[in-house]
Amino acid sequence: MVTIEKPIRTGPRTVILKYSSDLESPTFYIYVDGILITQTTATEYTLAVDPDQSYIVEILDDADEQPMQIFPGKARLGWFKVEGVDYYRVDEYIDAWVERIRMPENDGYMKWPSRFLEDCQIHLFRVTPVGTDGNEGQAKEFSVLMVRYPDSPDVNYSHSATTHKLTITEN
Repeated sequence: MVTIEKPIRTGPRTVILKYSSDLESPTFYIYVDGILITQTTATEYTLAVDPDQSYIVEILDDADEQPMQIFPGKARLGWFKVEGVDYYRVDEYIDAWVERIRMPENDGYMKWPSRFLEDCQIHLFRVTPVGTDGNEGQAKEFSVLMVRYPDSPDVNYSHSATTHKLTITEN
């Protein structure tokens, strides 16, 4: 089993991942968003990241184990700070605009994970900057289509021993 420590951001585009295994001499398989990016025996890896993106990192110590099929159930909203803001109000539309959180201003990029969202629906969010004087700035709206579990294809397969062709037909 792999134990992963909290990632350490070393710059705007780099994160150090530290990990260990209960195996004696493991090889680690590092996946980002389900794609194998490296295999190593080292217990530390520096990951280059885009500062305005979020990633799902999985580290395995078994070559036969496959990474999880990752379909997150939350939206991750992100925006750059605006000067003169006291806080940001994040609202979600559910028959009317509902306030979800008031996030205080920080020094950089703002991020907020939503609640667990219903599948196969469009979810609407807005972020409104509010100044120290209480005045609201222009809201930024987000529209998120949540597709967590794609439907399996409904198909039939047939193979011709004569032509050696595989035919796939939709039901």
